[in-house]
Amino acid sequence: MRLSFDLDEVQAALAAPAAPTPARAQSTYLPLSVLPLEPNSTLDRVTVLRDRAIVTRERAITRVGGTQRVRFEGLPLGLDASSLHAEVSGEARVSGVELSSGQGDVDETERIAAIRTEAEKLSEDLGRLRDHIESLLMQRTYLRGAVLPASGDTRPLPSLDTVRGTLTWVGEAERDLAARLRSDEEKASQLGEKLEPLLVKLKDPLATGATVRVDIEGAGSGTVVVKLRYTVLGAGWTPSYAARLDPETNVVTLETHALVKQATGEDWKDVPVQLSTAAPTVGGAVPDLSPWIIDESGVDAYSLAAPGGVRTGAGAMVFDPPGKRSIAGDGSATRITIAATQLPTSVSLGTVPRVVPEVFRAARATWSGEAPLLPGTVASYVGGDYVGSAQIGAIAPGEIVDLGFGVDGRLKVDRELVSRKVEHLVGGRTRYTVRYRVTVANYAKTRQVVTLSDQVPVSQVDRITVNVLDGTPPTPDPAAPAGVLCWPLDLAPGESEVVEFGFVLTAPRELRDIDQMLL
Repeated sequence: MRLSFDLDEVQAALAAPAAPTPARAQSTYLPLSVLPLEPNSTLDRVTVLRDRAIVTRERAITRVGGTQRVRFEGLPLGLDASSLHAEVSGEARVSGVELSSGQGDVDETERIAAIRTEAEKLSEDLGRLRDHIESLLMQRTYLRGAVLPASGDTRPLPSLDTVRGTLTWVGEAERDLAARLRSDEEKASQLGEKLEPLLVKLKDPLATGATVRVDIEGAGSGTVVVKLRYTVLGAGWTPSYAARLDPETNVVTLETHALVKQATGEDWKDVPVQLSTAAPTVGGAVPDLSPWIIDESGVDAYSLAAPGGVRTGAGAMVFDPPGKRSIAGDGSATRITIAATQLPTSVSLGTVPRVVPEVFRAARATWSGEAPLLPGTVASYVGGDYVGSAQIGAIAPGEIVDLGFGVDGRLKVDRELVSRKVEHLVGGRTRYTVRYRVTVANYAKTRQVVTLSDQVPVSQVDRITVNVLDGTPPTPDPAAPAGVLCWPLDLAPGESEVVEFGFVLTAPRELRDIDQMLL
């Protein structure tokens, strides 16, 4: 009989007088482990903050008048004792809320006595099974020995028919014994699995979670509901977005999701889940400013001492998704949809063939939601096709949000180096003349406007001069960086357009790296 503990030691320990055992004391006959939580209350609501969760549980009890103690058992060990709050319906009132320490709690007497009684019964059943298994093993040993003649036995050998009959009987008896042994072993294993967690509970009051005592008092009787609220770490959520572009209408639907994770050990089953943007670790007060000190090296010493700065916002928002959710307490992620907002959007096409010869879709919209968008990942879709993902920062209501929607394969771009001429001038200078040609073709069924962007070098020293050559005139853009040239191209279906440009760069001949920089 294979068990994870010594049955004799267990029976001796159970027979000894019960004594208070400090929480997390090491068992002499069974390694301690954390068992699944066994709450004796039901979940009422869970509010998940960015870095923790607020859980509300309730119990319906029958009032008997006077002072009465209500126990909430099987709670997460990571709950914050300072956050405990209880309330009761009806005329009764809460007079005290305490978190059990698990150090020989006298209120555990009845519960521990019930566990001990059950453990004693299981250990007795196991003992009887062990005795029966040992009896079966002895029968099998005797049976096998009876078939073989003893050493020195001079009796005549039995007939062949007698041997065959004996072997048949022995085989049937062996099969019967083996079946009974397997059955007893299986029963013993099941009893051991039931007994093991009871032994853990007897040695460790916190093995199945924390216990909170709520004292209520008041006159009257009847059924009342006691609610307990607590904060627990190990939970949180992060925002996730999906932007879906309808290529026919250019309308963008921005879906806001929450990726909820919690590793509290407490499974939230079939419960309303709220989501709050609050992050208590940031603090609710106005932050103080420390001296802004610049040392001799010109380094901001304060920025080195406090990397990341302080997060700010317009205040916490609470999202209340409809329905109920089940979220496991093992740290796995659950995605909850918060909202889907349609945004009238201006969609534009742009290409930078110097970097990559593709035409990209970009959308610009004004965020019209009531709550700000938190920083997160945006997955982009065109129709039903996934085209990529990107990050967005915090976006306030009324602020512009820029979204990318990947490559538009209906347009093709080709950029080629037309010529590159190097001349050594009098005076130790070198002149580089470079010309490019870019062709953009529209294979879509509708007219498309594409903004082509490219660039020429920009000199920051007098010894190097750059002049732009005549070619396809770019459109001036005051917002563009220095040296960036832009051409808006209006292309009919099946039409292509060629843009040519170039530059002349003159530099001292000893600046040999210029030649490599212009490749």
